[in-house]
Amino acid sequence: MTDGAPTFGLWYDFRQKLPLGNYEEFYAECLEEIEEGERLGFTDVWLSEHHFVDDGYLPSPLVVSAAIAARTTSMGIGTNVLLLPMHHPLRVAEDAAVADLVSGGRFTLGVGQGYVQHEFEALGFNRKNRPSLFEEGVELIRRAWEEGRIGYEGKRWRFEDLTFAPRPERKIPIFFGAFAEPAIDRAARMADGFLASTGGGAFGETYSKVQEALKRHGREDEDFPYVASGVAFVHEDAGRAREIVAPAIAYQRTRYAEWGTDRDKPKPDPIRPEDLPWERYLVGTPDEVAERLVRLHEEAPYDHLCFWGRLPGVTHEEALANMRLFASEVAPKVREMVRA
Repeated sequence: MTDGAPTFGLWYDFRQKLPLGNYEEFYAECLEEIEEGERLGFTDVWLSEHHFVDDGYLPSPLVVSAAIAARTTSMGIGTNVLLLPMHHPLRVAEDAAVADLVSGGRFTLGVGQGYVQHEFEALGFNRKNRPSLFEEGVELIRRAWEEGRIGYEGKRWRFEDLTFAPRPERKIPIFFGAFAEPAIDRAARMADGFLASTGGGAFGETYSKVQEALKRHGREDEDFPYVASGVAFVHEDAGRAREIVAPAIAYQRTRYAEWGTDRDKPKPDPIRPEDLPWERYLVGTPDEVAERLVRLHEEAPYDHLCFWGRLPGVTHEEALANMRLFASEVAPKVREMVRA
């Protein structure tokens, strides 16, 4: 957008809270929600990735990107994030190029380093090599798209000079997700945009670090989208909003904490719904959430914000009600207040 006001999108991981229900029905519901999101005016949908998880966390975001492309006409489709160091970069280049072609140029490749021990081990990559696998992977993907050749010799990857096709018809943007300062610096040096979390409690600090890093690399005047992502849930009754999503957020945070703990370390205690730091989440009435979003924009002027369309344990009907209320009561108010 060119008016300085942010746009809004949806974020999906296609996970269910245990015990699992019918997968086929669940996927159909999520795809229906995404179609409704496009009708409501959400500009983008983003997909995240994890592997070998009992709650069905989405392992194949590029496959689902193509499925969404077939069911939508204008909505941008992106990964937030694809865990690049545990993929063969040429396969990512091929699948992302196809996703962009079938979507008519609506795809954004968002990538991150990953961190979960069992994922790297099962997929055959050394977690210690994440930085070099990541940087070489991005370099390889861009070279394949731009030059139509795969010849490369690096620290982690070596390929003879073969043809790469099909190539995308345009430059597919590559956004980086990052938390640590070295990763933020890498994003400022190499990425086309930045993917930031609102749930970690340092959103404004991260934005400042990104801007400082862009300046260090001589890029402060470039177009560099800043995408925020997190939890947003609205209901006319603020208490009911928290009641609906508290178990889902507690479950989500507990699982992320478990995955981030190596097997030789003690597992963290489960996070209880009553202990959630509500200041990190955009949950409440439409007016309350709109005001929080405006304050967040003052802290770090994001260009786009996406939120979980279907938190684990939230029903199809509750997800649709949240999207509709956000689109009708929150998004217009935020855009108007930011423009003002």
